[in-house]
Amino acid sequence: MLRARRFFLLTALAVLLVVPAGAAGDVPQVKMSVFNYGAMNMDASAYGTSVTNMLIATLRGTASLSVLDRKELEAFLSLNDLQQNDDVENVVHIGSRLALDFIVAGNVGKSGQLITINTKLISIGQKRTILYLQSKAFGDADLASETSKIGDSIVKAVMSDAERRRDGGGGSEGIPANVEARPGNMSIFLRWEDPPGYAAAGYKIDRGSSKEGPFTRIAQVQVPEYLDQDLEKMRTYYYRIRAFDARGIQSGYSPVVSAETAPTPLAPIILKAEGHVKSIQLTWSANPGKSEDPSPLKGFRIYRAKAEKGPYKEAVNLLLKDASSSADVSAGEKINHADKGLADGEDYYYRITAYNEKNLESSFSVPIKGTTTPGLGRVDIQGEMIREIRLRWTALESPFVKGYYIYRSTEEKKNFMRLQKVEFFRAGEEISHTDLEGLGDKIRYYYQVTAFEVSDLETSPSSKVSAVTRGKPPVPKDLKAESGLVKKVQLSWTANQEEEVEGYKLYRSKVKDGKYEFITKISGRGSSSAVDEGGLFGFGTKTEDGTTYFYTLTTYNKVDVESEVSQVASATTKAKPRQPTQLSGEIQGATVFLRWAQNPEPDIVSYTVYENTASGRRKIETVKGDTRFSEKAPERGKSRTYVITARDKDDLESEPSPGLTIEGK
Repeated sequence: MLRARRFFLLTALAVLLVVPAGAAGDVPQVKMSVFNYGAMNMDASAYGTSVTNMLIATLRGTASLSVLDRKELEAFLSLNDLQQNDDVENVVHIGSRLALDFIVAGNVGKSGQLITINTKLISIGQKRTILYLQSKAFGDADLASETSKIGDSIVKAVMSDAERRRDGGGGSEGIPANVEARPGNMSIFLRWEDPPGYAAAGYKIDRGSSKEGPFTRIAQVQVPEYLDQDLEKMRTYYYRIRAFDARGIQSGYSPVVSAETAPTPLAPIILKAEGHVKSIQLTWSANPGKSEDPSPLKGFRIYRAKAEKGPYKEAVNLLLKDASSSADVSAGEKINHADKGLADGEDYYYRITAYNEKNLESSFSVPIKGTTTPGLGRVDIQGEMIREIRLRWTALESPFVKGYYIYRSTEEKKNFMRLQKVEFFRAGEEISHTDLEGLGDKIRYYYQVTAFEVSDLETSPSSKVSAVTRGKPPVPKDLKAESGLVKKVQLSWTANQEEEVEGYKLYRSKVKDGKYEFITKISGRGSSSAVDEGGLFGFGTKTEDGTTYFYTLTTYNKVDVESEVSQVASATTKAKPRQPTQLSGEIQGATVFLRWAQNPEPDIVSYTVYENTASGRRKIETVKGDTRFSEKAPERGKSRTYVITARDKDDLESEPSPGLTIEGK
């Protein structure tokens, strides 16, 4: 019984969904999808997929239904970050994007042996649920049978919907709106609009001699406009229009509109349509021929379309007083108007009409095409340079472009600021620009480029491109410092071979973890040594004897950006000899004899004997190879104070020994 009933329903559906009379092709299919049934509780978690699969298998039993494959559905939802549920708004959104007619959605619950199945059949075109079922199955054995019944009910609902909308009645969905009838001399021009969300495959136009009819089918068109020609002069005609979709299902009729044929101005002559940035400059003139219309010309209407055959929609209503300096444009005066706010690089088609003081319009002019200046296509970018990023693109093929603006940001989607203005280049010429303005190190910058005719008229930005600047130069390696040198430190390191390295900077401190002062700048990446001598002819502050110094080294690049510091190296300068000790003396006769202990340093070459005076220390004599000294003793009542210093082979002199005072006898 179930199979017989399903066969009857599907056969009826196929009959109802045939292409309307006069249309060619196979029987159209109803496009639908089944969303995965959700689980209302834990016990039902395994049943959602089972119900979904059984229902899909049931619906695929007829050629009149085309059920979207589950894998294709899930791939689309994943790609677009969408979810399956039974929310009507969400279902309609997904169904519209997939060009479906219906979507089945629902959920399953289980309590003991009772399985509850809630099902919605949602019409995408009508944006509403047209069938709601609450079914119950007792155990798994009854589930397949109940799911089959759900499939039958869905087919029946689809059939009923088709029957309601098939030829003869028509539904409220898709009825043409805003139908206008514009009179001409021996013609009437009709145009209309589709209601939002309705995709019409075509339109049927009926004409009558009165509002009540009878009406006769005069045309079937694919675009929402029609010119009814070869009519009688000064006669009123009545029209009604209906739409049909890709399945042949027709809408109801539009309200009846009427128009009376009457003399109208002659159609203007379009001379050219010149493409500019986001605009097209139209040039036309009034038709110089003789018109039967006795009324003065009042203005022009510009109609625009994206295809030559239309549909054309009014873009501009231009009064004659605003379009021309003369009240009489029949002498062939050229009229210009810029149609602005257009997209980049798009084709637009135009037709122009003239209208008189009675607002009666002429027929359309011959269509003409104009193409706006395209936005920039590919912009090449080069990064990984030192505070420098290079951009390159090809100049647009437009005689009106005066230059290009470059925009930059450190964020991908916002805060783009106009950075540079690049003046005119010949069409097709390669343009290069190097950004050196305020760039940092190891930072990603995003760029967009526009073309402009005047300062405030530019194309949309190009696609974003980005690049990263190079980071700091590499750190020097193997820094070493040699100890034991006199008043200097010999430094060495492994020279960096990287091209970006321009040289090195040396820093010094007396404390390893203290503040390092800049000593010198060493140019050339091949340099690998330096000597810290300090003082007037060296660099930095004067070095001291017997002092430990700590050093770090950096590399620098062409914009003087430095690397991180190297490891610390340290060295100690050669110390002064120790001050002499055990200084003693005595007077024998008229001579004073001095003695002192030999210094422990092996490289002592001499000792110097000084006398401490009120004005300072006075050198008496240098003693080599001995630790004794004698001279004439001071006179009775007078004294001398002696000190001794030691001097090594590197001419380093010790601090003076403690003083020894000798009284004259």
